[in-house]
Amino acid sequence: MQTWGLDMSTSARGTAAVALEWAGEHAKVASVHTPLDAAAVVDLIAGESQWQWAVDVPFGWPSRYVEFLERRRHRPLTSSDLEVIEDRKAWRTSTLAQRATDVFLTRHPQIKARPLPAAFQMLGATAAMWALIEADLAERGVAVDRSGMTGTVCETYPRAALNAWGWAKKGKLTLEDLCQLFPFLRVHRDFTGSFASHDVCDALVCAVVARARQQGRTLCPQELDADLAREEGWIHVTLDQPHQLVGARSTRSYGRLP
Repeated sequence: MQTWGLDMSTSARGTAAVALEWAGEHAKVASVHTPLDAAAVVDLIAGESQWQWAVDVPFGWPSRYVEFLERRRHRPLTSSDLEVIEDRKAWRTSTLAQRATDVFLTRHPQIKARPLPAAFQMLGATAAMWALIEADLAERGVAVDRSGMTGTVCETYPRAALNAWGWAKKGKLTLEDLCQLFPFLRVHRDFTGSFASHDVCDALVCAVVARARQQGRTLCPQELDADLAREEGWIHVTLDQPHQLVGARSTRSYGRLP
């Protein structure tokens, strides 16, 4: 059994994929791929689509943001076009910028991770890149459900996953950190040098989240958020501790939808 993690960037040098092979009480690094341009990402996912993937990239944009752009496409907005805005800064940075999944993770008492907004900053460029990758994957017969509820590709966010596991250390991850967080991890010496890259380290965290998704252990959108998640994307994390993902045969479901 393998799971794959992908840390995405608009730069090929900042994009990395890691495969974990799960057997018994251990998970070993099976392969590391970096750098990766967009075409290589498509080839890799399409070629390994039988396994569960977790990808660190926004799968979509906030629906309110998309609707806002459409309303002002041809003319300036009028007061009748806008809801009542008491705090313009909060409206811009939260109401307009955050997806349903971003709000969920920001407010969750155990996670409290605020993802960067896909609508603004450089992350929007990465989201646009993923939109083209999504289209290419569809051409290759790999359908991506942006909610992550079906198929073998889901969205994740390493910082949120680390918060959910109670990892309080800030800054970039190292291989030493990963071995502390995942004592079941086995890394052959051929791969240890690759983990000098924090992108590879983040990709490994994504691969562990993919394991949780494969087992049905991630926090999934509830019914009110399900339709939005299929438009905007949904960040998958798990509240189960990493050691619970090893050797487990049964699955749990946090709000799984049909």
